[in-house]
Order: sequence, then C-alpha cells, then structure tokens
Amino acid sequence: MLKRTIGLLLTVLVLCFCLLPAAAQNETGVITLRLNSDIDGRTKWDVEQLIEIKSGNVVYSTYRTAPVSVSDYAGTPDSGKLKAGRTYNIHYQLSAAEGYELPETVTADNVKIECGKGVKVHAVQITRGTYREENGALVTCRGLLIYASVVVDGNIFQRVIGWFHDLILKAKAWSLY
Repeated sequence: MLKRTIGLLLTVLVLCFCLLPAAAQNETGVITLRLNSDIDGRTKWDVEQLIEIKSGNVVYSTYRTAPVSVSDYAGTPDSGKLKAGRTYNIHYQLSAAEGYELPETVTADNVKIECGKGVKVHAVQITRGTYREENGALVTCRGLLIYASVVVDGNIFQRVIGWFHDLILKAKAWSLY
C-alpha cells in the first residue's frame, strides 16, 4: 500500500512539473481593431480617435515617441492637424498587452480590422525590433504594424479641394531623379 501511495504521489508531481510550462505561456487571441476616418482636426497624438482597440490583447505601442505616424499624400511626415477631404498615409504600431502574445504571422483569422468609409489597409504585419532603454540595455520587442491610407471624412467640397491639394502635393514631390 505504501508503494502505491508513493508511486501515485510521484506520478502527480511529474505531471505537475510537465504541465507547469504549458500553463505559464501567454495567451493569444483574435485581435479586433477599428481604423477611423472621422478624424478631422485630430493629430497623431489623438491615438484613441485614430484607432480603436476592441479586444484586450493589444495596447498602443510605447516603443516609439507616438504609436501612430502620419504622412501626407506625397509621403512627407505630417505632425499637424488632419484636414477633412485630404488623404494621409498612417502607420499604427501596437504591442501585446500584459499576459498576451502576438501571433507569429498575421492571418484573417487572428487579426480583424473594421475600417471607416475612407480607410484602405495596405499591409498588416508582425515586426521585430531592438531599442535601447534609458539605462543603456538593448531590448528586443515585437509589434503589430498596420499601414493604411485614410481619406478624412468631409463634405463633397472638402473632398474635392482635398483631392486637388493632394494632386498638387504629389506633382511637387515627383522627380525624374
């Protein structure tokens, strides 16, 4: 009887140590986001209005000065207020929330993006990078990068004026060399 009890106890201990690493893994889940186009007058610092996180498994990235970078139609970085009718290229950078892990690859099953009427998503990918902390230590991080073009909501006149303004910007930026 004592041998059976010791054997059963050892079996339970071995199972606990085998299952412990599986229990310590971070969760993954479906990432659900909404990219907005009703962002007239907003800046890249108004992150919550530009992109809404609908699931709790990602957060706005803190590895950069801002989790969003904006450039105009010609590709020039823009840190001012977004104007109705204009087209902007926007990079959204997210990272995994505490206790969660980003998927290895992006598929339609693990990242769901709702778009406002003027939003077109060009690329969604997992990025890897290294940055230096204030104490000098190098930290490797993973993030979710979304690249989209956004036509800011506006009335018909604002859209026409914005289209002409973007066309002039593109013509000025064009170069043969």
